[in-house]
Amino acid sequence: MSNGDRIGWGIVGLGRIADGAIAPAVQAAPNSTLAGVVSRDLAKAKDFADRHGAASAYDDYLALLEDPAVDAVYIATPNAMHADQVVEAAQAGKHVLCDKPLATTVADAERAVDACEAAGVRLGVTFQTRNQQGMSQIRQLLADGEIGSVRLVQMEVGIGRMLPQGWRTDPSLAGVGVMNNLGVHAYDLLRYLLGAEVVEATAVVDVEAGFDVDTMALALLRFDNGALAYVNANQSVPNPQQDLSVYGTEGTVLGRNVTRPNLEGRVSVIGRTGTTELEVSTTGPFVATVANFADAVLQGRDPSPSGRDGLRSVQLTEALARSVREQRTVRLDT
Repeated sequence: MSNGDRIGWGIVGLGRIADGAIAPAVQAAPNSTLAGVVSRDLAKAKDFADRHGAASAYDDYLALLEDPAVDAVYIATPNAMHADQVVEAAQAGKHVLCDKPLATTVADAERAVDACEAAGVRLGVTFQTRNQQGMSQIRQLLADGEIGSVRLVQMEVGIGRMLPQGWRTDPSLAGVGVMNNLGVHAYDLLRYLLGAEVVEATAVVDVEAGFDVDTMALALLRFDNGALAYVNANQSVPNPQQDLSVYGTEGTVLGRNVTRPNLEGRVSVIGRTGTTELEVSTTGPFVATVANFADAVLQGRDPSPSGRDGLRSVQLTEALARSVREQRTVRLDT
């Protein structure tokens, strides 16, 4: 490590997520510093470095990986590039926090996980919704049986009518559309909250005129603990309801305005021990995600979410895409 209580970060892919969320999160995290950034456009890299306080700017990814001040890289490039860049980072001995999805195919996700495990470096994926306020409490309530056995979950995640743009409209770079843009956050959150794996997946999607990727995806999931879940992920409709509802045999958890970052929401719990109301803010999940990953590196443990979580996410997304193509329910191995 370049410092005993901090790790040095490098960022590749200097777009919206890096500029608006990750670089500020690295600056804010007490155990992190921004060591370097890379773009094919060196002027862009230098401007980004100046604005976010990075020590170095590069126009070559391998040069960033050779920087001894860089302990870990954040990968924020188009989806199809993730796996190769994870493998290159692992081979250079760098830890990796990868923007979701880990890859656009299961084979590539497995290759990324295997490379990091072989190199002995940590691999995490940015499912920051796990780190939103209230989510760890909900997970514990469910684990403690506060609402009995979970039977049904309903969740919506949307950004309003903001259709995909740029590389996200190209299946060769994006894989799928809104399922990778937004849906994967919901699917991972449900695995986290329930402590369970999906064993059956069914999906129907809408592809708006002029697009080659899904713009609305409705998923039905069966978990190995018997729970069923419905997830609405969309970029097609205005004024989405950013809500999460969990129904058990002895109670209910209702989260209003809690499924996306930068919201002010409320969680209501009606359970065995009575009724509880929690005011929650979903600001700050990226800072928590960066800080938690850095802690995992410094403490020599797997991060949460891990590379294996990222692999499971790709397996599920691939099953949902297959369900759409074949118009049937797809089973997943656990």
